[in-house]
Amino acid sequence: MRNAFLPVSIAMLSLSMAFTALAEPAQPNILLILVDDLGYPALSSFGNTDIQTPHIDALAEQGMKFDNAYACSQCTQTRVTLFSGQYPARINMTKVINSRHWPYMRMLTPKVVKRFPAETYTAFNMLQDAGYVTGMSGKWHVADGYSAAANLNRHGIAYFKRYGFDEVGAGDQNETPDKGVEALTDDCIAFIERNRDRPFFFYLSHFTVHTPLVAPQDTVNRHVQRGYPKTTTPWCDFNQRPTADYLAMLETLDNSVGRITRKLDELNLADNTIVIFTSDNGGLDRMASCAPLRGGKGMAYEGGIRVPMIVRWPNKISPGTTSSTPVHTVDYYPTFRAIAGGDARDHRLDGASFLPLLLGDTSLTRDTLYWHMPHYVPMYARTPCSVIRKGDWKLIHYFGDTFDPTGIVPENRKAAGVIVPGSRTELYNLADDPSETTDLAARHPDRVAELMAELEAFWEDTQAPMPELNPRYDPARWREEVRSAQR
Repeated sequence: MRNAFLPVSIAMLSLSMAFTALAEPAQPNILLILVDDLGYPALSSFGNTDIQTPHIDALAEQGMKFDNAYACSQCTQTRVTLFSGQYPARINMTKVINSRHWPYMRMLTPKVVKRFPAETYTAFNMLQDAGYVTGMSGKWHVADGYSAAANLNRHGIAYFKRYGFDEVGAGDQNETPDKGVEALTDDCIAFIERNRDRPFFFYLSHFTVHTPLVAPQDTVNRHVQRGYPKTTTPWCDFNQRPTADYLAMLETLDNSVGRITRKLDELNLADNTIVIFTSDNGGLDRMASCAPLRGGKGMAYEGGIRVPMIVRWPNKISPGTTSSTPVHTVDYYPTFRAIAGGDARDHRLDGASFLPLLLGDTSLTRDTLYWHMPHYVPMYARTPCSVIRKGDWKLIHYFGDTFDPTGIVPENRKAAGVIVPGSRTELYNLADDPSETTDLAARHPDRVAELMAELEAFWEDTQAPMPELNPRYDPARWREEVRSAQR
């Protein structure tokens, strides 16, 4: 008689599995929160002791922290990489749009593309074709201006559709007491409510915590009462960091994340929504220290390119885990493709999917990352350079000159007005020396030669735009331009 029940048991098991499959949609929602100029140690979950960021920290407690996550050193390049899944060198967008040209510098920097190519098959085009409804709100900065809202008013939604967005929010930072955080959060929540019944992707691109410092005054005053100074300049001063205004911006950002996660809970979407929280580059070091990392925004050192990153995906990612495998913004496109089951067509991708890391693996299919920065950014003490990280080793190659190395120390930033001519190559072991205090190039010439060969192969493969000696180079006038930029 026992065997007579076997077919019924198998049928019930099959029915149960079918219901389970229906209950767990194959395509999870994806919410990407990209913050502007948020340094690696800015969150309390990444070591900030000046403020608590409980809502963002909760994402880490419920998901995975990445302590070797990277972006580009400035905002346009990171956004270009996010959109394309390619290093900026490959599409010749290696410079912030509308940034200044320096006519008397030692190296003549290459001309660049100033508008993200509309014909590119973006990550968001791919998600659309995979069945997702896509939306964004906030900072644009890959073409035609700074803000998505301004472009929406100027061009209409058709402009964004070619880049892969079905909906664009009207939130902006102009004339708001919180740098647009509430307006952008409203856009995000409204999008989620409208599209709760289908797979969605939303790109929430904050203007905060970029300068100028803007935050609600009652929030600023609370931090003043805690003993932190109110800023005397909205553009930050090394001697005042961290200010009550900066901490108020972090608190406002954290409250935004709390609003969004509560809405996901309210709509019963949390379990099927991947939330990714990260920054577009390292922190502005005159706003807040990036220690123990060296330097800050715009630089080739870890403080300029390493960023906080958290991913929450309930029932998929083990809560409270940390990944130390290096990942980069260039990996987002292939990761989104793997999650969505999409097809990149014949569009070349430079990154690797980090989906295996989310699901418990500890390695990726590649171990090398690249940065190509062939331009001067005197305010951040950077000259034209390229970077390669392979395993624990990191090499920085400066093409034609460097600023006095003491210039990367905030209190000695004026020393960056001293220009040292000639190329320079630096080598660091990040496992032993994450603060990049000891240049090992002279001790490991074979390692330098190996990494330089790989870097040169990268330049060739991407057809990277390269700097050249400037026939108009004028040392005295160049030094004056540098001093003017760093005042």
